[in-house]
Amino acid sequence: MDPNKTKSASEGIAPMGLTTLNETILSNQPESRYECPVCLNWLRDPVITTCGHKFCKSCITSWLRNSGHCPIDNINLSMKVDIFPDNYTKREIQEQRMSCPFAAKGCNIKVTPLDLDAHIASCEYNQPEVSSQSEIRVPCSFQAVGCKETFESQEEMNNHLHKDIQNHMSFLMNAYSEIKINNDISNASIDAKEQEAMNLWEAPDKDGAQSTSAPLTNTSALIRALYERVVVLEQRNREQDIVIANISKQLSAFAVAKMKQNSDMMLRYCMGSYIWRIDNFKARLDAMLKDHFKMLYSPGFYTSPNGYRFCVRLNISPQNPLCFALHVHLMKTENDDCLEWPFNGRISFAMINQYDPEMTQRDTMMSNSSLVAFKKPTAEICVRGFGYTEYAVVSDVVRNGFVKNDILIIKVNIKCV
Repeated sequence: MDPNKTKSASEGIAPMGLTTLNETILSNQPESRYECPVCLNWLRDPVITTCGHKFCKSCITSWLRNSGHCPIDNINLSMKVDIFPDNYTKREIQEQRMSCPFAAKGCNIKVTPLDLDAHIASCEYNQPEVSSQSEIRVPCSFQAVGCKETFESQEEMNNHLHKDIQNHMSFLMNAYSEIKINNDISNASIDAKEQEAMNLWEAPDKDGAQSTSAPLTNTSALIRALYERVVVLEQRNREQDIVIANISKQLSAFAVAKMKQNSDMMLRYCMGSYIWRIDNFKARLDAMLKDHFKMLYSPGFYTSPNGYRFCVRLNISPQNPLCFALHVHLMKTENDDCLEWPFNGRISFAMINQYDPEMTQRDTMMSNSSLVAFKKPTAEICVRGFGYTEYAVVSDVVRNGFVKNDILIIKVNIKCV
């Protein structure tokens, strides 16, 4: 590639059937309208309350059995008169389709969110990785009273503790019953240390008030008090987890909105001078070489806060597959009716050599008022672009220092005249 070689700019049209290479992140996390506030997962058998909140039927049933009020606004609810099936939301969820998490391994099946877990369990591409280290699992905190579950991490155990309250209650009740029977058989007296421990443990009321009952008098009463305390604390912990999860989601949404706002401000106030950093360049180039209809588009940037809006297109040249084509495209703005058409100005390209600045390739071209590419856009992005159909040789760009840390940098400067 000769940086001093003169190239003629011309109008170019984006081929039909093009697809952009902007990366899209697919997430199996549900939208807020499809998410149960209790289990923070897709709504299963969704119901709606008289206060307007949606839950999984099993989640709200279990919740109301323990508390009797809405987890969101604490309004008293009854399963018989305040809970109704939400068939509309159920149909919407059933119409959703998600890719298998093992799509990268070759699975092309798409299923509904509620069928995803079942598909993952039976997916032929779900093959566990062989580990040379022995697996260390953490036992449940209720192992002493009969729970046999073990977990790979503390987070999995915490989820188990939140979701399996009823089973843990049963284990505690069984332990309490066995102790009571043993006490009745042995009819043993209580020593001083046991009496002291019982005096220290009094179960609080579920509304948070302190108990005014007499001190505990035997081991069975101590177990009962511990059981009630566990129930109250687990319920409070679950309520706090819901509040924390909601706050975290709000903070994440705020951070994303703030980043987008900052990015939009930079694009609007760059005054026509935009630096386009194309990351993950090797993968994007491989995709374009395999399919010449694929091309890269930069974000839209402005010549002034209320001026013209352009974007840059990079793709494999349809005339010469060994070269890159580089064009600018006009884009619609809310101020197009106030601007002068066709656009008249100077457009400069600079493909930055990140190892030797003197080898940076710089080219300048003037707009042509007779071309469709510079007339007022009638679509979101003008199909006609203006630039070079053979801007640079692909192999020269890859080998001669233009790509560093898998990033290609193109600087564009557009000035009105």
